[in-house]
Amino acid sequence: MWLLQAMLEEIRGNYKSLYSRIGVVGFVALIDTSMISPVVASYARSVGADAATAGLVAGIYSAIAIPMISLSGLISDRIGRKRLLAAGLAGDLIAMLSYALAASPLHLLLTRMLHAVCDSLIIPPALALLGDVFRVRVAGPLSIFWIFVAAAIVAGSGSASALVSAYGFWSVFAVVAALLLVSLISLRGLPSPTQRSGLKQPITHLLRRHWARIASSMTSILGMYLLIGAVVGSLPSMLIDRYGFTEPSAAAQIGIFIALSTAISIPVFPIAARVSARRTPLIPIYAGLTATITTALIMEYALGQVAGLFAAAALFSVALGSIIFSSSYLAVTLPAGVRGLGSGLNQSASLMGVALGAPLSATYVQASGHQGVFIVFGVLPAAAVLVFLAIVRGLLTRAAEAAEDV
Repeated sequence: MWLLQAMLEEIRGNYKSLYSRIGVVGFVALIDTSMISPVVASYARSVGADAATAGLVAGIYSAIAIPMISLSGLISDRIGRKRLLAAGLAGDLIAMLSYALAASPLHLLLTRMLHAVCDSLIIPPALALLGDVFRVRVAGPLSIFWIFVAAAIVAGSGSASALVSAYGFWSVFAVVAALLLVSLISLRGLPSPTQRSGLKQPITHLLRRHWARIASSMTSILGMYLLIGAVVGSLPSMLIDRYGFTEPSAAAQIGIFIALSTAISIPVFPIAARVSARRTPLIPIYAGLTATITTALIMEYALGQVAGLFAAAALFSVALGSIIFSSSYLAVTLPAGVRGLGSGLNQSASLMGVALGAPLSATYVQASGHQGVFIVFGVLPAAAVLVFLAIVRGLLTRAAEAAEDV
């Protein structure tokens, strides 16, 4: 406990500054992806890529980020959080310059790969750093981090197309580069807690001891993100074929759904934080999985009406805020020696949900039609996770106990 007391003394009276720096890192961690992903395929076409190459440029990011984000968490447990954070932010800054100078599809593809690698070095060490600094008091700072992330998703997805229309693609890269520079500067004000060597234990021992907590963190967020993948992969075709939407209108519904549910989720994060800290993170996870199931049922049977879309988005906001916070809370309250890896695995699971849900749901629709697609990719995975959590509940330690390094 000596380390916790020393850190609290160091930052006493300076919480506002520390929270703002945490918020900046959280915002920048997602603003680049949320701004660049909607326009990168169009940018690829503008530098001479055909449709297939443009799709490869857009999709290569996830293929690289899924394994890299877990690896970055493991590395942060070994070399330190701030060092990896600085490398990721600096690498992203270089990637923005490379995006702006891209003159061929190959150049853009290599830049996209660099962006994926460097982006993967940001969120796991940032989450783990929160756990290192705040330990048993991490719930509040963690909710602030995710609120800024949610704000970045809403702001980024809504502004990218407008910037491109008004000023060209370079403006997106310039805005992101400026924000990355601010975030790099803000790192100087974050503490760099160290762990006494006597407290370290082999990673294999820590994984065996805390496997249920790590698995619960991963499966809960995977169960929710599979539904997001199904929305991306099959919602437009369902709206066109079943409800008579035009193609542009159907495509726009994805952005509306994601932006609306993310915006509404912002007040859910502090609620989930309070419940997780005072009771158990399982309660918000149960609520989020129940909201996921209900959202999937609405999307399956009542999406043809505008009210159905808004009801689904409102309910899904509960799932987003509850599960994103609580699943990451399970990870950041792991012992320090496995905290980064746990955070990386948690974030990999979210990427995997979309990477699997989108193509598999599209394949399902092509083979079997739209009937039951949101049951298969929304109701069943969330229900399976609820069953899993009921089985391992006795093995899960409460957040206050798990926050103590062993």
